[in-house]
Amino acid sequence: MLIALLKGKLIDAAYAERRRDYLCPACKQSVGLRHGRQVQPYFAHRAKEACTVFSEGETQEHLTGKRQLMAFFAPWGPITLEKILPEIQQRADCWVERTGKQPAALEFQCSPITTEQVTWRTDGYREISAYPFWILGSRYGRQKLGWSLIERFATKLKGWGLCLLFWDVARQELRVDHHLAQDSLGVYVSKTTWVKTLAEFVAGSHVLPQVTLDYWGWRERLARDLRQKQSGVLDIQEVLYLAGHHVLSLPKFLHTKATTLPLFGRGLLLWRAVLVTKLFALPTDFITTRVMNDLAGESFTIVGGHPEAVWFTAESVLPLAQANLLALLTTEGYLEAVTGGWRVCHQPKWHIN
Repeated sequence: MLIALLKGKLIDAAYAERRRDYLCPACKQSVGLRHGRQVQPYFAHRAKEACTVFSEGETQEHLTGKRQLMAFFAPWGPITLEKILPEIQQRADCWVERTGKQPAALEFQCSPITTEQVTWRTDGYREISAYPFWILGSRYGRQKLGWSLIERFATKLKGWGLCLLFWDVARQELRVDHHLAQDSLGVYVSKTTWVKTLAEFVAGSHVLPQVTLDYWGWRERLARDLRQKQSGVLDIQEVLYLAGHHVLSLPKFLHTKATTLPLFGRGLLLWRAVLVTKLFALPTDFITTRVMNDLAGESFTIVGGHPEAVWFTAESVLPLAQANLLALLTTEGYLEAVTGGWRVCHQPKWHIN
């Protein structure tokens, strides 16, 4: 930690002296001043006693990054380093009092943390009407874009869409991986922009990622996963097999270049294939709205869809994808909209592509 109590007053480690009676601002236990030639000053608990807010083992990246973020976000308003929030039993790495707007809590995350912990801390900030910015360190910056990062830390920001924020201590710049999406084959896509000033961050970027569908690579991965008997693909193939179809031979009319929020697991195309298979395997020519909705949800689960992340859900995503597919099936003449649902006109043809 960078802030401690001395005789009832907060003091920054950068200006602290050795051999003084410093206390943790959260638990009021004794802390000692640590520093060296290559280590910036910081405070640490003397004994291994439980502290309800502060965590031990801060890296130099974390200590340095907090000060750099304090300077970066200074134009927003007064900033408090390591602000204690006793009402929610949390501490913000930096707390920004924004004039006329809700305060911002900056969390510079350099160490491992679970989705449950991120959710709990995020909900705590929401409870006191603060907006938490999860800004990730080098541990996360080296990771490949995937659901684990997106689920915990992706947030929607004006001008950036759904995005992830990273702070580079060496460059002293903010990296924004923005307009996060998922192509129809299930590949996560984003655009990376480096930001040097808060003004640039506020301005945002409307440059979208370029999406190129690697259909043959996708087929190769599916074939490999089938050979290795991966449960996710086997679940999809089982649905198709019972209707006489195969996961590697999908109707061309189901293909799409559309992107979605990154919630569709193995991708929109396979979700479409599973749902169409279920729809046209029903022992009736009339499909009610309720049955349609139920089958869309079941298909979403089968392709490994994610109903929610910390910051966003599939609540609006799935109905939109469903509406687009129904419009396609109607246009192609496979379904006809009638009162209370849809009537099956004829079966789609499946073939090897």
